[in-house]
Amino acid sequence: MNEYLTQVLDAATNPDFAGDEAQRVRERLERAGLLLAPRSPQVRPDAEEVARARAAAGAGTLLSQLVDEGRGPK
Repeated sequence: MNEYLTQVLDAATNPDFAGDEAQRVRERLERAGLLLAPRSPQVRPDAEEVARARAAAGAGTLLSQLVDEGRGPK
């Protein structure tokens, strides 16, 4: 069972995984609507923008303060 699942995952996720059996599994997954087309590479956000966003997210009132004041989640 583990070997079959490994083959299914390899066939579904690794386009370099070649062979007749892998191609059959890939075709079955595609017919079942379980095989997605490869997406284009994503562009990473600028490191400085991420640092600014992280700093902004860490600012403000702490959740523990809101709970102490009775304004936290119920």
